[in-house]
Amino acid sequence: EADSIVMLSALTGTGPKSMVISSIEHSAVHQQARMLEELGVKVIRVKPNRDGIVEPGAVADAIRPDTVIVAVMAVNNETGAIQPTGATSAAIKLASGSGREPFFHCDAVQALGKIPFDVDALGVDGAAFSAHKLGGPRGVGALYLRRTVRPLVQGGGQENGMRSGTQNTAGAWAFSKAAERSEESLEAGFNHALKLEAMLLDGIRSIPGATVIPQGRTAGDPRWSPYIACVGFPGLGGETMARLLDDEGIWVSTGAACSGAKKERRVLDAMGVDRELSFSSIRVSTGRDSTEADIVAFLEHAGSCYARFRT
Repeated sequence: EADSIVMLSALTGTGPKSMVISSIEHSAVHQQARMLEELGVKVIRVKPNRDGIVEPGAVADAIRPDTVIVAVMAVNNETGAIQPTGATSAAIKLASGSGREPFFHCDAVQALGKIPFDVDALGVDGAAFSAHKLGGPRGVGALYLRRTVRPLVQGGGQENGMRSGTQNTAGAWAFSKAAERSEESLEAGFNHALKLEAMLLDGIRSIPGATVIPQGRTAGDPRWSPYIACVGFPGLGGETMARLLDDEGIWVSTGAACSGAKKERRVLDAMGVDRELSFSSIRVSTGRDSTEADIVAFLEHAGSCYARFRT
């Protein structure tokens, strides 16, 4: 919903409009952009490089005089690729020159409480967050705005007119407490995640035929969040692997964990990943309560399932 408030603001005002988004956006942005296209907004999509990172220069080159919004996420929810948000913000400003500067929106759901994310230092105009990624209640989000937008949905004017309707006070309070806790434990949590990442990536590479996506990713590389890894098991469908692991009490996902559309691999397709590899991929993510024993159990069961069921 925080993403939608910004995206739908493109429908306000008059005249032709365009927006620039990355090809790896979460469905909250991707699907909204598809709907906006149907309503006449020109959507320009920028592909990432083979590491899943969207180059700031490519974003800047896509901007047109009528571009009103640029949306590039902070951390990809399928590969863990950390986007160069600050450099992208600077590139947008440079590309705009003396003309109208597009509103730079960042889906930061996978960043808050996981990696340093300073909205002022990064220069974003808007950022979306979600409580459940921090251990807060589901269905509660937040929208940071440095520059205001005109919301398409109108009503009673609550939340400074950005989101009309009765506020979920208890949910907002719980979100704030979860955010405070995550901020206080940011460094410790990150270091813990780094240890688990090293175990996971080394373990995947010890399974014959299994691979990390992208293949050049190594543990501790600052270009990726240690909380998220994409791994492939060629010869065994990702959906099949996920179900096999579910039978063992291990929960992974294919694609975005919160999406119901599991049959496409548009993020990996945009990265140029081979189709067989992309459809054999799963997303493995860790959290503050994950343990080394969890990683060991995952590797044991994944290796066993792969050896038994691969074709």
